[in-house]
Amino acid sequence: MTRFLQLYRKVLLALGLVVAAGMEASARPATEVVREQTPPWQVGQGELALANRPVPLNPEARLQYGQRLLQQASRPARIHNQALGHRIIASAHQELRHYNRAVRHFRRALQLHRQLRNRQHVGVDLFYLGGALLSQGDTGQARQAYQAALQSFGQLQQATKAAQVQERLGNLYSQQGKWAQALASQARALQTWQHSHDSARVASTLTAIGNVYHQQRHFSRALFYLHQALQTAGKTDSIRQSESLAGMGRVYLTLGNDEAALNSFRRAVQLHPVAAAPVQQANLYQLLAATHDSLGHWAATEQTLLRSLPIARRGGSKAQLNVIYKSLASLYRRTGNYKQALEATTHFAELQDSLFADERSAQVAELRTRYETEKKEREIQLLTKDRQIQDAILRRQKLLRNALATGALLLLIIVAGLYRGRQQQQRINRLLERKNTAINRQKEELGRLNRTKDTLFSVISHDLRSPLSSLYALLNLLNMGALPPERLALHSARLTRGLNNTLLLLDNLLNWSAAQIRDDKIRPERLRLDVLTEEAVALLLADAERKGIQLLNQLPVPLQVRADINMVRLVLRNLLGNALKFTPEGGRVTVSAARQGAMWAIAIQDTGVGIPAAAHDKVFGQDGAFSTLGTAREKGTGLGLQLCKDFVERNGGQLSFISEQGQGTTFTFTLPAAVGSLTEIPAVRATEAAAAE
Repeated sequence: MTRFLQLYRKVLLALGLVVAAGMEASARPATEVVREQTPPWQVGQGELALANRPVPLNPEARLQYGQRLLQQASRPARIHNQALGHRIIASAHQELRHYNRAVRHFRRALQLHRQLRNRQHVGVDLFYLGGALLSQGDTGQARQAYQAALQSFGQLQQATKAAQVQERLGNLYSQQGKWAQALASQARALQTWQHSHDSARVASTLTAIGNVYHQQRHFSRALFYLHQALQTAGKTDSIRQSESLAGMGRVYLTLGNDEAALNSFRRAVQLHPVAAAPVQQANLYQLLAATHDSLGHWAATEQTLLRSLPIARRGGSKAQLNVIYKSLASLYRRTGNYKQALEATTHFAELQDSLFADERSAQVAELRTRYETEKKEREIQLLTKDRQIQDAILRRQKLLRNALATGALLLLIIVAGLYRGRQQQQRINRLLERKNTAINRQKEELGRLNRTKDTLFSVISHDLRSPLSSLYALLNLLNMGALPPERLALHSARLTRGLNNTLLLLDNLLNWSAAQIRDDKIRPERLRLDVLTEEAVALLLADAERKGIQLLNQLPVPLQVRADINMVRLVLRNLLGNALKFTPEGGRVTVSAARQGAMWAIAIQDTGVGIPAAAHDKVFGQDGAFSTLGTAREKGTGLGLQLCKDFVERNGGQLSFISEQGQGTTFTFTLPAAVGSLTEIPAVRATEAAAAE
């Protein structure tokens, strides 16, 4: 009975084919082609990492792997592994076309990663969820998932992943016929790929833009972008070349330029890698077959369709196999090969029944999903009521907590008041301590000023008395008129030297007193130290000649420093005066300079008697004024070197010396080098003019 029914069905199909052949004799039909879609497993798999570990490529093996991972991560501490397990299981279900299960597991992975606040994995889960929803046919929720993923990657500043989402959004908008939005998304993705110099991605995006223009029937623009994609792909990226050539073939096929379309499809088939996705490879053969059919190459059409059959079987797309068998049945009817037409139609009918059964299963699964969703919504409502009851309990607990908090706050205010009083008392104690410290400091300052006063009076009483007494005696002799001219000249010269020493003494005393008492501020300016040194040498040249000492100025010209001119003059006079004072007849005093970074180091070297080692610590007057007689019994106040050290340090330099008894002494002081042009000083210009005369 079963064989009879099968035979009866074949007879009916044959009769239908004969009738259909007669009706198609007047027209040449085109071979159908399955619309090229991205296989579900490839949506994101090659673009975003599925997990930080190797994952099997076979969907069944991947499903088992994900289930094992989920079982091993059942403890709450391994939430991240649970999320990855759900993601891997969802990807396997998506490739196996169990879209409802894929969506459910992707949502669970997304929920767990949101619980962990892992924003990067949240973006990846949203990307995968969008692909599963798109495969399920829910374009609205797919778009929302893609936009959420785009926002997540944008916040993380992951431009390349955001560009991948833009590509998927562009394909989604293209399917919905939203051409402007599709082109905008693809353009943003293209900008990112160009910036990152990813030629493969650039070529794919240009191909996608060309396909959008093709769907809009803007054929010239479509061909422009597809040609650009072909040039960008180069000779090494065969799969991108194949994609762009296939797009160009579709445009030519739409324009009716079958020869150009045939050439493009042939090149696309030749360049397409054998290891690429079977669905895409079978689509290329179907496009090539459709072009042969349009040109009337029926033998080539049959051969191409037969080559696409095993590839489509390997891809597992029943819809694609269905279309191929339908195209073969149509071709065999038109060529009069009714036996093969009957066989192809039989396969077509069986696949049609299978597709119908799959569609019914999908509808049943969708109804089941809706039922489970409504059930969960009812559970959510019950949970909401429970939460409202818990909220009422929490409000009562909150009132009690607020009362306790108020009491604790009052206690805290009392403690804070006590603490503040203690802090205020401590502040008063610290203030008194600071005032006592200030009083002690003032006391020490007054003691120092008293010592300065005593030193000043002591110097005046001892060192000024002798030259004034000499002057008084000479004046008495002059009044008496009993002094011979020779004696008068001798006493006048001696008195002149004494008065010069007295004037230098007064100058040092006044400067030292001002520095000690008023703490004068310095007035630094740009000046030429070589000119000031020449001025000091000119002032002391007479004393040097009197003692037969060579006084040499070897400073470079110009030597510019930044310092207080009056302080520098005093330092030079005192150091040169001391060098002459302690250098015997026939000696030499030399002034030289050397650059030390941002400073000038000026050295005043003499061949005098030197300073004993026991007196090194007393030279700068740390223990009070220190003075010794010169080689010609010259006297000093003991304040000159102390004043020089103070003035040099106030101008940002240092004063030091090297001396050995009987070997001479070298005093070295540093001053900051001047920056920029020199502003001449009137006193210096006057000195230069006098020297020139």
